[in-house]
Amino acid sequence: MKVVVLCRKLEGMPANGFDRYSHDLVENLSKLPEVEIILPNQTPSLDIRSYGSVASPLYYDIFLPIVTILRGRMKGDVFHAVTDGQAVVFPWLKGKKILTMHHVDKTPPIGVKEKIFRVFYGFGTRMGVEHADMIICISEQTKKEIQEAYGVEDSRLCVINHSVSSRFQQLPDVKKERVVGYLGALKNRKNLEFMIRTAAAYKKMYPDDKVIFSICGEGPENGRLKSLTAQLALDDTIEFRGKIPDDGLVNTYNSFKLFCLPSLQEGFGLPVIEAERCGVPVLTIADAMIPEEVVTAATKCQDEEDMAAKIHLLLDDETAYQEAVDKSLKHSQIFSPECTAKQTLEVYQKVLGRS
Repeated sequence: MKVVVLCRKLEGMPANGFDRYSHDLVENLSKLPEVEIILPNQTPSLDIRSYGSVASPLYYDIFLPIVTILRGRMKGDVFHAVTDGQAVVFPWLKGKKILTMHHVDKTPPIGVKEKIFRVFYGFGTRMGVEHADMIICISEQTKKEIQEAYGVEDSRLCVINHSVSSRFQQLPDVKKERVVGYLGALKNRKNLEFMIRTAAAYKKMYPDDKVIFSICGEGPENGRLKSLTAQLALDDTIEFRGKIPDDGLVNTYNSFKLFCLPSLQEGFGLPVIEAERCGVPVLTIADAMIPEEVVTAATKCQDEEDMAAKIHLLLDDETAYQEAVDKSLKHSQIFSPECTAKQTLEVYQKVLGRS
């Protein structure tokens, strides 16, 4: 079967979670003999970044696909939009249409750039929900959110979990310091203020125990979080390392003793599995909206003081720490790219009536 994967230009190392999903999906679908992959957005005439530019959605998700459609070069048995943004062109496509939905973001946008993105993304969601023959949800939680928000019938929804590349692995030669790390975007939904206040609680509860809280990433919350750090006199406890290039992710995860994901909401929570693959135990907030299948092995915390206490326990009790490492490694192995590709193929076959 001919499968047109609607994604942005795949170049170099993935830029974010959406891009990583696209890379892994295309790479592993290409290994299946039943599938011929067609990628229409890989030779753009303009030098526009796939992600990180206000022009990226307009160029890669609207302009390039529509030009290709008008030229009669967008033909396939199945069209798979890897995010809501690529579903904008669904009304003009003839063939079975699949949409992967990653989350329903309920937090308010901050900044002009994010507001523009939300408007565009919301339009893509509406087109996808209306025209998709099947919607792949990356978790049971995302499926429930889609049903509640858009009233999509159950027969058009299926769940295929995100996967994590095998390159995420333990690196025994990387030295681990007493570092609690975060790696991801600095935006409101990620709730990094919780991590900063946890650092303050830790410093107060264990004044003689030196632990570094390392925040890796960029985003609209950057300035506010740095101001809060200074206000709480935590400049000797919290470090801001900026965005980590994709080829440095595995080393960075391995340098952490613990990983903190303080998010209020995640459609999946890919960093949880990436950290676990690297043998790094994860801490999350107990009542956060993160899929249960993702945080099964995580240490769940009630508040900042509780997280500080659990960090101290894991750092000081070698037996408890090793048990958390073993549990994390075992849990992370179920999220394989090969499994995701095979399950996605089954969705294609189902909508084509070949299952």
